[in-house]
Amino acid sequence: MTLDVLLICALKDEYDQVLNVTYGLIDPGWVESHGPKGWTVADASFMTSSGAPLRIRSTWATHMGREQAQAVASMLIQAQPARCLAMCGICAGRRGKVALGDVIFADRLWSYDAGKTTVEDGEERFEGDMFQFHAPPVWIQRMQQVSVSEQALWLAERPALPLENQEDWVLLRLLAGEDPLGRADFKEACPDWSDVLPRLWQRKWVAQPLILTDIGRARAAELQLLHPHGLPSPPAIQVCVAPIATGASVTEDAGIFPRLASYMRKVLGVEMEASALGALGNLLDVPVVVAKAVSDYGDAFKDDRYRRFAARASAECLIGMLRRATDLLPDRDARVTIPPEKPGVMPADPASRTSPSTSTALPRDLIHVLAEEYPDVRDARALWERAGGKVSEVENIPRPRDLWQRLWIRSMQGASVRPATLLKAALEDLPDNTVLIHHLESLTAAKTTKP
Repeated sequence: MTLDVLLICALKDEYDQVLNVTYGLIDPGWVESHGPKGWTVADASFMTSSGAPLRIRSTWATHMGREQAQAVASMLIQAQPARCLAMCGICAGRRGKVALGDVIFADRLWSYDAGKTTVEDGEERFEGDMFQFHAPPVWIQRMQQVSVSEQALWLAERPALPLENQEDWVLLRLLAGEDPLGRADFKEACPDWSDVLPRLWQRKWVAQPLILTDIGRARAAELQLLHPHGLPSPPAIQVCVAPIATGASVTEDAGIFPRLASYMRKVLGVEMEASALGALGNLLDVPVVVAKAVSDYGDAFKDDRYRRFAARASAECLIGMLRRATDLLPDRDARVTIPPEKPGVMPADPASRTSPSTSTALPRDLIHVLAEEYPDVRDARALWERAGGKVSEVENIPRPRDLWQRLWIRSMQGASVRPATLLKAALEDLPDNTVLIHHLESLTAAKTTKP
């Protein structure tokens, strides 16, 4: 049976929060079992707006990183096909653009550390290769409709005040010459004093034991100018749709977002796995939906109290959105499969070729010819444009077979270039190619005999 969604988490604490999502859950709820190679998975069905249940399988990759996430997803989807790949969990967020706990749906994914490093005159220079994985526009539209009800029970798990809000309160009290600990509202305004004070020392805003430094005084004066009527309350949780960047290492760098924004202006999140799922979904031609929630700002001043809540928020928003988007999932019966084959071996008997007019399976001999004759993305774009398509529709996929598998599927599923026009354009270059002739004849015959 084909799954609707394969939901991957990087770590177990993120997976545990997925299993805490119960709204709309159909009995018996989440059921854990041992899947392929003994891998622990959890299965559940949810009610949907269409009336048909949404079947979700979830697991975690045991370690952070692209390789682990992609390996686990590949193993599971090979054993149990899925109509959609998804991921939720935590990420670093862009300070000033998102708040702790906010959820980010990825409209674009890319690996920001992929590229080439050169050394010139002893200076290291990085040249990025920003290959992006885009969510289809209709999926982005659904993401933009996600909101969080103020009555959602899981919102109660959100910490009352970020540590930074409490730091600002302490600074203002010290600027006013007050003892924060002696205030009547101390416990309410600064409930995490034992965590706040060491952070103030670390930032060098306060000297031990409790003395405002020059830079701390400047910070407090700025706060007083910005908020003359008192510090604002933490904003309500928001759901954003924006680019998310993937990198190989845990980030504690206050400059990471300014650097990324120089070539991806709207980036809001940084994490370590999602671009790998984007690549896998691109190859399998299934949608990939990623929702990550902000647990920190990617610098040294982390607020670990938000980790659990961020994992829960991302899981709730992701599953909630998927329950309202079942109409966008590929049809179960039209799911694309890639048959096993030996590299370099083509079927000798024309009857063994897959007819594009009768199956959605990829025609191996045809893909082989196109990949051999048009191996470069520029060659593929030229042929695609000659067949009536737009150059922008041809993605920068480096492997020729993967590129032509993607393009052929698109032509079969109603793209601007139809299979017959693509084959006719290729036959202008290769008029005697028997593979092209066979598939064009099959398409013509199917059109002629169609009732």
